[in-house]
Amino acid sequence: MLVQLIHNPASGTHHELRLGVLAQAFEACGAKVVMGTTEIDGNMQLADDSDLICVSGGDGTLRLVIAAMQKSGSKTPLCIFPAGTVNLVAREIGYAPEPEKFASEVMRGYLAGADARLKEPVVASNHGPFVACLSAGPDGVAVAKHSPHLKKKIGRNAYTWSFAKLFLRWPRQQFSLDVITVDGSQSSLSCEAFYVAKGRYFAGPWTLTPEAGLGGDNFHLIALSQANRWNFIRFMLSVARGKDPKKLPFARPYHARSVAIMHSENSQNNQFFQEDGDSMVLPPTQILMTDHVVEYCLPRNN
Repeated sequence: MLVQLIHNPASGTHHELRLGVLAQAFEACGAKVVMGTTEIDGNMQLADDSDLICVSGGDGTLRLVIAAMQKSGSKTPLCIFPAGTVNLVAREIGYAPEPEKFASEVMRGYLAGADARLKEPVVASNHGPFVACLSAGPDGVAVAKHSPHLKKKIGRNAYTWSFAKLFLRWPRQQFSLDVITVDGSQSSLSCEAFYVAKGRYFAGPWTLTPEAGLGGDNFHLIALSQANRWNFIRFMLSVARGKDPKKLPFARPYHARSVAIMHSENSQNNQFFQEDGDSMVLPPTQILMTDHVVEYCLPRNN
């Protein structure tokens, strides 16, 4: 069995020694390991003969690998060793953070075949796929303005500090959305922030809506008609407490298949968008379910 272990050497959480321990753990389970790296431009070498791709990193690294797989047409099963700052997909699937346990459970899952697979339809913007979430709002500005140097020191708390500073000068923007829902109906709306959830988790152990989760052929959209300081705090408190935000009077939920996004010609719009915890270089104009499906190899502990 051949495992391609792909990592992002430019990541602030990259740890060469831990990567080596993970490779040894797979070899101890009887696998042969070949290494691979991600490139920011998406050009990476996927091994044609690999039986399993293991992504060592966070959701951003996973996003780059899935984009490369989509481009090449690869159907190789995936697993994610949670080595990033935020690991939303790995958290939802339940991958272990210890290299030895991770490799052992993944190998059991691989040998279990179809019984230990999760087929995940891929959602994408017009700039490429994302794996867990995409949003436009004040939190996107916080992601854009966070300090990478501080992130290396305190991890995800760097985003919290960046967000806290926004209260001195609260950003607001207007977006127009055309939404096509799962039943084919179309809705047009205006909002100041919106959130797209493909997976269960958002920004850590929180959930945007209880109905979100991997494996679905749609995504969940929550649009905030007004995102002033107070409304945004109410929205985040609702998420933090595990409440369904659709009960808020300014939040409108949708089970969607596609969203067209229109916004004013304002360069600051770029700072409002984030995908999987990373800033987007260009604001997207569309989000939709694609025909591409990735297959996650689920961990088995016995």
